Amino acid sequence: MPTTGNDSDIVKWLSIANRYTRIALDRRLQPYRLNASMYYYILRLHEQPRLTQDKLISLTYLNPSNVTRAVNQLVNLGYVRKRQSKLDRRVYELSLTKRGERLYPEIVKIRQEVANSLLTEIPAADHDALVDQIRQLALTAVANETPGPAQD
Repeated sequence: MPTTGNDSDIVKWLSIANRYTRIALDRRLQPYRLNASMYYYILRLHEQPRLTQDKLISLTYLNPSNVTRAVNQLVNLGYVRKRQSKLDRRVYELSLTKRGERLYPEIVKIRQEVANSLLTEIPAADHDALVDQIRQLALTAVANETPGPAQD
């Protein structure tokens, strides 16, 4: 891909933004023994109590084994409860524990502070449009990924 004077390599800049955003989240979440790969599950489980593990997998666009591993870590940390469904014994329902619910507002605050630090140079009026464009890029990337061995 030819570069221009403004270095318009979208893949490069998305990768850099992702890497440094994860570093910032990891640093801020460390006191809770969480990282950038785990906090998202607490957000979703607060919004959708008794979410099944299968549904959580479909929300994350990640390999099922990665989701299972993260959920098990959250269970071990005491933030998430995992129960077999009474209706279908093959299905596991996930919910936040009281400890997980207490942590939820702090995670929301941390995520917002990290987002605010990313957006300091972008006019506030452009924030929603930027998020919409990045969401579209992400969904296009998911749609364009050919089935094959899962990679994260």
